[in-house]
Amino acid sequence: MATLSRREEELLLKQTKSYALKACDPIVKDFADCATGRTVTVAWACRGQWKRVQECMHQ
Repeated sequence: MATLSRREEELLLKQTKSYALKACDPIVKDFADCATGRTVTVAWACRGQWKRVQECMHQ
C-alpha cells in the first residue's frame, strides 16, 4: 500500500474541498442569504442552514 506525499495530500484535499463547494453551492448560498445582515444572531437564526451545509460538505 502506497502512501501520499505531503504535497499530494494537500493537492487532494484542495481538489476535494473545491468539488464539495461546487456541489454544495445552493446550500451554501441559502446559508449566506440567511446570515446576511446578522452578527451574533446568526448562531441560532441560521442553525438549520448551517447544519445542512455541514452535512453536504461531509458527503
